[in-house]
This record gives sequence, C-alpha cells and structure tokens, in this order.
Amino acid sequence: MNDNLGVPRLRLTRQEDITQLIPYLVGFTPEESLVIAVMDHGRLAVTARVDLAEVQLPGQAEHLLDRIWMRFPGADAHLLAYTANQPAGWAILDRCAAHLPVSAAVQRTLVDGDTWHLPNGSTGTVDGYGPIATEASFRGLRRLASRSELIPAFASPPDTDELIREAEAALGDLPQRGDTDAIITRMGDLLRRHLPTNPDGSPDRLDVKDAVQLAVLAQHLKAREVAELALTRQEATQHLSLWRSVVNNVPESVAEAPLYLAGMAAWAAGEGASASIVLEQTQHVGEPGPYPPAVLLDELIDQVIPPSAWDTFRADGLAQTDPRIREAVLGVNTPRAWESFPQHTLKHRPQPPDLAPPAPGIAI
Repeated sequence: MNDNLGVPRLRLTRQEDITQLIPYLVGFTPEESLVIAVMDHGRLAVTARVDLAEVQLPGQAEHLLDRIWMRFPGADAHLLAYTANQPAGWAILDRCAAHLPVSAAVQRTLVDGDTWHLPNGSTGTVDGYGPIATEASFRGLRRLASRSELIPAFASPPDTDELIREAEAALGDLPQRGDTDAIITRMGDLLRRHLPTNPDGSPDRLDVKDAVQLAVLAQHLKAREVAELALTRQEATQHLSLWRSVVNNVPESVAEAPLYLAGMAAWAAGEGASASIVLEQTQHVGEPGPYPPAVLLDELIDQVIPPSAWDTFRADGLAQTDPRIREAVLGVNTPRAWESFPQHTLKHRPQPPDLAPPAPGIAI
C-alpha cells in the first residue's frame, strides 16, 4: 500500500498474507469481529471492523455494507470473520457476500484463533511474525493484542490535590474569555511550541500548565478551530501524540475537547481504532451527554469516510475561516509545511473524493 504521505506499499500474493496484515490495519488483533477490507482498483481503500454482536440482527450488516459501497460502488471485498463460533461466522460472511453487488469480487475468510479457513475447506496458520507482518511492523504500522489495550492511552490521571492546584494555577494565566484575539494567538503559540518534531510523533515533555491551557482553550470555538485546521494528514501522528499527551495530563473534567481533537488526529492518521475509542471516551468525561463537536468525528466514522477526505475538508475550511484563525494556522504549520490557502467561497458542503489512496483505514 502507498500514497503520497508515505503509507507503505505491501503486495499480498497469498491467502495467509491478508490474515497477517489485518491486525496492523485495524491496530489490534480482532476478536469476535467482522472485518471488511475494501479493494478499489486493486488497492486497499478502507478497512472497517465491527463487533459481530452488533451485526447479528437482521439488516445491521447490510446497512454497514450499504454505507461503504455507497462511497466505493465499484469496489471488491475481502470479508473476514474472527470468531470461535464457526457456524455463526460463516453465516455472517454468507449474508454479507450475498448482499454485495454481483459485480464485486468477494473473498471470504474465517479466522478461529490462529487458524484461517476458506469456504472450500482450505486452512492455514495465521503467522503473526510472517513476512507481511514483519514488513508492516518495520514500516511503522502497529498491532496491539486487543482493542482494550488502546483505552488506557486516552485516560486522564486521578484528580489528586497536586493536580488540582497545578490546574487552577494554569487557569489564572489564560486570556480573558472575551479576548478572542488573545485566545487564538495563545492556542497557535502552544501548538507551535508543543507539536512533536520527531518523525515518529513521540512527544516532548508536556507540563501540566500547558496541557491544562491547551485543554481549556480547546473548549473555545475559535481556538478549537485553530487546532482543527492546523491538523494535516502529513503531521496527523504528531497531532495525535500531542492531544493524547494533553488528555494524559489534565483532569477528566476538562478532557472532552482534547479527546475530540485526538480523535480527529487519529482518524486523519488512519488509526481508526483509536478514533473510535476516543469517540466513546468523550461520552464519559466532562459534561453529561454527547460532546457536540464530536458529531463530526461520529459522522466520519459512521459514514466510513477515508482520511484522504480531510485534505478537501481542511482546504475549504481554511478558505472560509476567520482570517485571524488562518494566520494562526499558518504560524503553526510554518516552517513545517509551506502551503497556500484558496480564497474562494463554497456554495455547498464539500464531498470527499470518490477514490481514496490506500491507507491503514478506519476501524469501526
């Protein structure tokens, strides 16, 4: 796989290759899951994962497939069921295959533990350390043992007395609520200072003061827009690392906005499993109920929109935004990436491209 952002190209020639690669595409080894690898013109366009329990009811799996094939109408599919209940696994695979367009080339694989099975009775071993798995790891894709291992990465620390004191001190050094110019400037300055510059996105040390200020500023519409539009796919991993570090350093009561921004960065980086977990986390922190800005992230995941669409969304957002925000974004992205922003007004909401370059994909 490859695109202009350096996503590796991996050639799959054997049945066992896809079973080696899937855990790296979704970020963890699936369990009791349906995985849909969408192949568009011979290249991987998107990877979707859903719990088997969620698609057992009539119409649920079909609805998911309809959402995907509305975006990729000419695509082929590799369907995989990860389950110890082989009859149930084959039943859902057969349902999905029967629902897809007759023009789609469909392959079905059931994975039970470390063994894969094909409809013709062929079987083989899932080699977690085979050549494709090794190359995926070497190229920077990662695989955790389970989805649950991602949750602690997006957790806030306990509310100790020391943390509360540091947070209160940080709040006293913020611009006044009504000083929008100062709020936009402060957000831009903090992003420029703290976005990791290491290629692997590993963060520098972020102290509680700056983490709290980033978290609180992100609650402000204009400051949050700076953070959103400063996000590029080229540096999505660095933005994910920063906002995850913010979440890890602030009280849970102010973690909603940085969780949302971490989720947007995860989606743009092709780390769909992290994006989905972050979306779930936003429901349990801060104010009761769904976090309103996270509706966008929810739609991106629900509609299986590929990360490549962010290039269009971002360019159009920059064209329409407050000039003060655009200036702050330029300050964050320069000298990281020189770019010009089109100065036109959109008449309609932008639609994502029909064809996506290959990317690790979205895990549902």
